[in-house]
Amino acid sequence: MADPTATPRSDSSHALRRFLGLYYAYAFLFDFILAYAFYTALFELEGLSFAEIGLLLAFWSATAIMLEMPSGALSDHFDRRWLLVAAPLFKTLTFLFWILAAGSFWLYAAGFMFWSLAQALQSGSREALLYERMEREGRVAQFDKVLGRDNAAEELGIGFGALLGGFVAFYNFDLGLWLSIPPLLLVALLALGLHDGRRGRKGPAADDVVEMPATYLSHFVDAIGEFRRHANLRFVTTYIAVGLVVFELIEEFDQLYFLAVNLPVWAWGIAGALVEFIYAAASIHAYRLAGRPWLAWLLPLLGGGLLVAASVGSSPWYVLLLCLAYVLMAPLGVLAEARFHRVMEGRSRATTTSALVMAENISGIVGTLAFGFLAQWVGILPAYGWAGLVMLPLAVWVAIGQHRGLQAID
Repeated sequence: MADPTATPRSDSSHALRRFLGLYYAYAFLFDFILAYAFYTALFELEGLSFAEIGLLLAFWSATAIMLEMPSGALSDHFDRRWLLVAAPLFKTLTFLFWILAAGSFWLYAAGFMFWSLAQALQSGSREALLYERMEREGRVAQFDKVLGRDNAAEELGIGFGALLGGFVAFYNFDLGLWLSIPPLLLVALLALGLHDGRRGRKGPAADDVVEMPATYLSHFVDAIGEFRRHANLRFVTTYIAVGLVVFELIEEFDQLYFLAVNLPVWAWGIAGALVEFIYAAASIHAYRLAGRPWLAWLLPLLGGGLLVAASVGSSPWYVLLLCLAYVLMAPLGVLAEARFHRVMEGRSRATTTSALVMAENISGIVGTLAFGFLAQWVGILPAYGWAGLVMLPLAVWVAIGQHRGLQAID
C-alpha cells in the first residue's frame, strides 16, 4: 500500500516548475533595464572622458568587492529570499541618482555604489538558491541545464531592455532612465515567492538536520577552506575571474565602440539585443557541449581573434564581428560556473560563490582601468584588439592545466 503521507512525484515536479518559473522571471526582470543600451555613451555625452568613464567602472567593481562576500555570508546565515527582495529596490536608486546627475561624476559614482550593493545581494544568493533547490529535488545532474536557462533569462532581459532602450534613448535619455525603474519594483514582489528551502531542511537520514555554521563569520572560514582544499576550484575560479571576465569588462565600453564605427544611436539597442538573444540561445544549449574540456581553450582563442578583427574596422558592419566574439564565449560561462558549483562542498555556498564574484571584480578593477587608459592612449578600436590578444596566454595556461589534470569546464 502506498504511504498516504508521501508527497506525489507530480506535486514535487509542479512545485519545482513553479519555483523555476518565478526564478527565471526574477532573472529576466532584474536586468530588463532600458539604460543598459546607452549609459556609458550618456556619460561621454554629458562630458566625461574615457579615463573618467574607466574610473567610474573601476569604482563600480571596487564597491562590489567590499560588499560581495559580506552579502554572501548574510545570505548563507539568513533567509536568502529577503536579500533577493532588497536587491532590486537598491538598484532603483542607481537610476534616480543618474537622473539627477547632469554630468556630475560623483552622482554617477553614487549610482554605481547602489548598483554594486544590489548586485552583491542577489549574485551569490540566486545561484545558491537554485543549486540547493535542484539538490533537494535530486536533480543536480541537470544543474548546468537550468543554469543555462537562468543565464538565458538574464540575457533576454538585457536584450529586450537594450532593444527598447535604444529607441527610447533616441528620443530622450532621461526617459530611458525613468523606465528602467518599474521592472525592478515588480521583481521585488516576485522575490517573495522564492522560498529558501534550507529552513527546516533534513539531511540524508530522516532525523539528521543539515548542519549550519554557528556564526556569521563561520561562513568566511568555510569559504576559505573550500579554496584551500580544492585545486580544481582555484583553477576554475581563476579561469572565470581572470580569463572570461575580459569579455565582460570590455562589453561596458561597447557603446563607445559603436560611436567609433558610426553605428546610429537607434541601432545600438538592436545590436545589443541581437547579441543578447543569440547569447541566450547559446546559454540554453551550453549543456550539450559538456564533455569537451578542450573548448575551454579553443573558444577563447577564436573569440580573441574576432576581437582583433573587429578592432581594425571603421564601418558599422564590424559590429557583427564583435557580436560574434561575445556569442562564442557564452557557453563557457555556463559550463565553468556549473563546474564551480559541483566542485565545492557547498556548506556556505553563497559565500563561496561571492568569493568568485569578488575575484571577478578585483580583475575588473585592474582590467577596466587598464582598458580605459589604453583606449585614451591608443584609441577605443585598437584597445579592443589588445584585449583579443590577451586570450592567447589564457589558452596556453588552460591547456597546461588540463595536461596536469585540472579542468575549467566539465
